[in-house]
Amino acid sequence: MFALLLEVTADESDLDWAREGLPGEAVPRMRDLGAVSGWWLAPQDGRGVAVVVFATEDQAHAAARAFHVGDQAGPVPEVAFRRVEVLEVLAQL
Repeated sequence: MFALLLEVTADESDLDWAREGLPGEAVPRMRDLGAVSGWWLAPQDGRGVAVVVFATEDQAHAAARAFHVGDQAGPVPEVAFRRVEVLEVLAQL
């Protein structure tokens, strides 16, 4: 398994959009890209993080190509990608 690690610039003022927009937009999009699981964490200290898991490295890299550092991440202009990285999952609970 491989994880797509996404980090965005975000703060607590973006929570209202995140609570509604992520389940309705980001989750289905990742599912369409082949994700088997994922977590979008509440922003803290100007940083939001998502970890999305794929069965294969190829799927994770294909999904990663859809996101670029510096691009806007959703409809909130201040929220932009800071990090897009594919990492191997070494263990899971």
